[in-house]
Amino acid sequence: MKCEVCHNADAETAIVKNDNGAESELYVCRACAKAERAKRQKKSQRTRKTSGLPPGMSITVSGSGGEPPPFIGAILDAVHGMVSDLEKAESAKSERRRKSTREECRIAGVKPAYRMAGALHLEGLHLIGELEAAMRAARALEMELVGFDSDGVHSTGHAFRLVHSGNGERAARFLGDLVEQERNARVRLFEEMPRVFGDALCRALAILKNCRLLSPGELFDLLSPMRLAALEKMLDGIGLSELEKMIAAVDLSGSEDRMEASERDRIDARRADEMNARFEDVVLNERAEERFL
Repeated sequence: MKCEVCHNADAETAIVKNDNGAESELYVCRACAKAERAKRQKKSQRTRKTSGLPPGMSITVSGSGGEPPPFIGAILDAVHGMVSDLEKAESAKSERRRKSTREECRIAGVKPAYRMAGALHLEGLHLIGELEAAMRAARALEMELVGFDSDGVHSTGHAFRLVHSGNGERAARFLGDLVEQERNARVRLFEEMPRVFGDALCRALAILKNCRLLSPGELFDLLSPMRLAALEKMLDGIGLSELEKMIAAVDLSGSEDRMEASERDRIDARRADEMNARFEDVVLNERAEERFL
């Protein structure tokens, strides 16, 4: 009987061949039997790349095919967790390093009109809707505009400190450009968008006259548009110097947060009563009425 594989040599042994899951017995010569055995071993011992690993990593698994053993899944989960932890640790380390080298840009040379409570007063940019763009520009230059967060009011008063990563010369140039943008914003606000400013001013004045509870963060925020109005001499009943003193006296440290709720309400009520009394007779003057009313 001839070999059922090569059909040349005499058949000397039997082998079992698996063809797409169907097994059959063949009688073959010794050479074909050896070749078939080598073929099976090569297939069963092959390695394959397993997907799902982090970039730059791979793993091979010996076997005849199918899903990898359960312990491989555990290894992959562990590797993912380890890489994730390492990435988080490196990110936190970079953030600490960045913050440790940050410096605050001095604003002593900035005109007083653009300074409030020792920070840059960017109320104009806020009201015309350009403040977020300015903050993005700062981040692109590795700087940050840091505002005051108090009593749930984010960036209250729109007063900001400019911090940078050590490049003081670049920060000084950006500071000059930022102040110029705020000046232009105020010009646009008064000349092209008077109703926007009038709305902010009248809302602030109405709350100061009628509020029943008033936190420090809220007060600081309300005094911000009032300050712009005072700079433009649009108010009767209060002047810029008094508003500046009020602003400087606001405590944004959050010290009242440690008080009991009832005590905080009592203090907020007293603060509201004081502002009600002080702003009772504050009104827009004729110049403001011509522009806003």
